[in-house]
Amino acid sequence: MRALVFVVLLSASVASHAQDKGAGLDVYPTDITPPAGTRYPCALTALPRSLPGIPEADRAYVNRTYARILRATQAKLVALKALEAGQDMGSAVDRYLAETGALVERTKGDSAPSGLGPFQEDVAQAIALQQEFFRKAVPLRTAGRPMADVYATPEGRQASARLIAAWGKMSARYPAWSAEARDSIYHHLCALDLF
Repeated sequence: MRALVFVVLLSASVASHAQDKGAGLDVYPTDITPPAGTRYPCALTALPRSLPGIPEADRAYVNRTYARILRATQAKLVALKALEAGQDMGSAVDRYLAETGALVERTKGDSAPSGLGPFQEDVAQAIALQQEFFRKAVPLRTAGRPMADVYATPEGRQASARLIAAWGKMSARYPAWSAEARDSIYHHLCALDLF
């Protein structure tokens, strides 16, 4: 009986730790330094901790979502670097697809506050379209095609349009947010964009 109780307690502890560890993936990081050898394409600043001007009920969701956007951006930077260099493209894009696939699943499974569902859908669809962009990019680059041909892939522009739509929804929802929060949120979506 003691062994059974120990196993049950140990299982509960492991499950709790796994949930905490999973939840930690979507907490906005203190360090937003881009991956080695890359840089953000715009003036990305860290998400303000207090998110001034965003209602308290929405803050945890915004924090989780922008942590995912930051991670997707960092994965995108590494994959683009490999494509531009024409080296290690397949494995870099495979890592990108694995990481962003998990981010999209967590985004879709997240419970958006009332009114933020369309924003959440835009972000998830933008990342899904970028995934298709990267899937098409590897064969193009492997065949010796220039990056201009890669950027002509329609999914890249479609993803960009979804990010612009997401920005429109966020800015309409939070008209009282601080300039710091607005600029950070805008530049997160800008940095995720391919263009």
